[in-house]
Amino acid sequence: MNFFCLKWGTKYDAKYVNRLYGSLKKNCQVDFTFTCYTDDPTELREEIEVKDIRELRPYDTDRVFTYEKLILLEKHEKGMWIDLDVLIHKDITDLVTRDVDSFTMIWNDWNDYEYKTALNWGKGTACHVNSSFVRFENAEWLVRYTHDNWDKIEFTYKSLDKYLFYQHFRKNNLAFWEPGIFSNYNVQGQVLKNRVTLFNTSHVHANNLKDRAIELHEAEPNVQRIWKSYSL
Repeated sequence: MNFFCLKWGTKYDAKYVNRLYGSLKKNCQVDFTFTCYTDDPTELREEIEVKDIRELRPYDTDRVFTYEKLILLEKHEKGMWIDLDVLIHKDITDLVTRDVDSFTMIWNDWNDYEYKTALNWGKGTACHVNSSFVRFENAEWLVRYTHDNWDKIEFTYKSLDKYLFYQHFRKNNLAFWEPGIFSNYNVQGQVLKNRVTLFNTSHVHANNLKDRAIELHEAEPNVQRIWKSYSL
C-alpha cells in the first residue's frame, strides 16, 4: 500500500507527519510506502519520501480547498491519503488489504443526516462526507470529470468535500467506510472512539465557525500520550 499526506504552510509541523507515519508502523501490519507532498521537508523522518506539493497544483486557485488530493489520483493509480489531524489508535490492516470500490471515503456518522444535512441541502453550508481518510484505486472517472469541469467546480465549490458530496454523492459514485471505524473528537465528547479519530478543524477555521476546535497537540493527556508514542 502507498500512503500519502499533504503538508503546507505552518498550521502543522513535522511532528504531525512523523507521528502519522509512526502510527501506521504500529497499526498497519503490511508493507507500505509513505509519501509527503510538502513545501517544507525540514525535520521529516528519513523513511518518508518527500515530494514538492507544487506537483499537485495545476490550478492557481484559493477555492476548492485541498483539491490537491484529487491530483494524487492522476499521479498515482492506487493508494490511501490521510490528513495530518488524524489519530490512528487501533489496527487498520483490514482497511488496507480488503477489496474496495474505486473511491472510498468517510460518511459523517456523528452527525444526523436528516437534520444536519438534508434539511440544508443545496445551501452550500452542509456536507456529510469527509476526505480525511480515503482509499482509491483506478479512479480515472473522478480525474476526468474534475479536469473536464474545472471552471464550474472552481466557481461553485469552496471545498473538496463539498464538491464530492454535492456532485458525486448524488450520482452514487462514492463508496463509504462502514460505521464503527471513525470518530470525531471535537463532535463526540472529546474522547477516542472506534479505531481512527478525526480532529477535523479545517472547516471550523475556513468557515469562521464558533465551534471549539481542539487540535491533536491540544488534546487530553491520554490522547497526547498515544500520539507522542508514535515519535519512537
